[in-house]
Amino acid sequence: MVATHLEKIFFHYLIERRELLDIVKSRFFDTADIRKIYEIVQEFSEKYTDVPTRQQINELIKMKGLSDELDSKKIDYLYEVNLKEYEEEWLKETAESWIEYKNLDLSVYDLLNYLKTTKVTTENVKDVVQNAKNIITERNNIQFNFDEGLDFFNPESHLQPATDTFSSGIPMMDLVLGGGWYSKALFCFIGEMKIGKSIWLANVAANSVKLGYNTAVLSLEMRDRKLIKRLGANLLGINMKEYDNLAEDKTLMKQKIANMGYESLQVPGKLYVKEFPTSSAGVPDIERYLIKMEEIKGIKFKVIVLDYINILKNWRNPNSENTYMKIKQIAEDLRAMAMRNNWAIVTATQINRSGFGSTDLSANNISESAALGHTVDAMFGIIQDEIMHANREYILKLIANRNDGYKNARQKFLISYDLMRITQDPDSQMTSE
Repeated sequence: MVATHLEKIFFHYLIERRELLDIVKSRFFDTADIRKIYEIVQEFSEKYTDVPTRQQINELIKMKGLSDELDSKKIDYLYEVNLKEYEEEWLKETAESWIEYKNLDLSVYDLLNYLKTTKVTTENVKDVVQNAKNIITERNNIQFNFDEGLDFFNPESHLQPATDTFSSGIPMMDLVLGGGWYSKALFCFIGEMKIGKSIWLANVAANSVKLGYNTAVLSLEMRDRKLIKRLGANLLGINMKEYDNLAEDKTLMKQKIANMGYESLQVPGKLYVKEFPTSSAGVPDIERYLIKMEEIKGIKFKVIVLDYINILKNWRNPNSENTYMKIKQIAEDLRAMAMRNNWAIVTATQINRSGFGSTDLSANNISESAALGHTVDAMFGIIQDEIMHANREYILKLIANRNDGYKNARQKFLISYDLMRITQDPDSQMTSE
């Protein structure tokens, strides 16, 4: 149990931060009198979008016929606290820790009660498991920082921060995106099976690291060591055919890694590669991993590369066979994750059969779900037929873009399969409608 004196402090802290009244329930308080008064405060706040004064609380107690239970002495006792006597940082940290603990404690209580009162059968076991998970995960996803949004009539709100946009390392993409990737956004490559979507994503990560951005590569398909090999060939200039043997030489590898950035005079960003089993990880799982890595390593990620969206688990409806809803919800969750954490997320998806062998992809070729096209901030089509593969060429086409202009822009690219490195063809011009 929490001491009554601390609960008095928390009561007044909540009144000062009214946005927390929706998060904290009356049953968080162990002291019955404080719990009852807090219920009155919540009811008043919900009705009038404000917190009651001490005098108003007294009047509300009389109106509810609770004067005998909550006499003036108890109100005086509750208002003995003066928050100005306490350090602001201590107040914030202590109150938020109490909220998180009580929320978890009561969630566990409700979970146990749910399991005790729910009959489990072979038909409903999966739903029961998911509901049990939701009791814990959804309730404990607490956001303490209240964002009021932008005030249109404040001139500061009209500034367009250039720091939100940063180079992708690919001139064509920087041009059509208005400067490159930008934070709080979801980007996607589409292409047919085995066309090289993972190679493009690895190049996104490699370019990001070269430019000094902390980057995470999450794979739900390819083994982490195989991804490291592709990234290493690109970043360290090691031929794929020689990679396995050269990687045995730890001294050589250490030297090559140490020399990264010398040519461009740019300190490379951090790069972490994490493998998740196919279809077993959902957006909450990868978000927890990424946030934990930021805490452990003391860094802030800028680019998250996810290979790839279709084999993420839809944690909201894990048993649904509706592929449209699956991709729609996963895409929305990924974009929400990007917005919460100020990340640029880049992923890929497979086109449907209508696009196989085509040299002109469109949004109609997106496999399984057009909802993905409606959710992403920009989408690029990867095009390569047999002749182009033999010539080691790609065409990249802009398919969807929240920024205006450059509709259906196309650009030729060259690929070195030895180094798994894709570069924009310097001798070709971008075309667009």
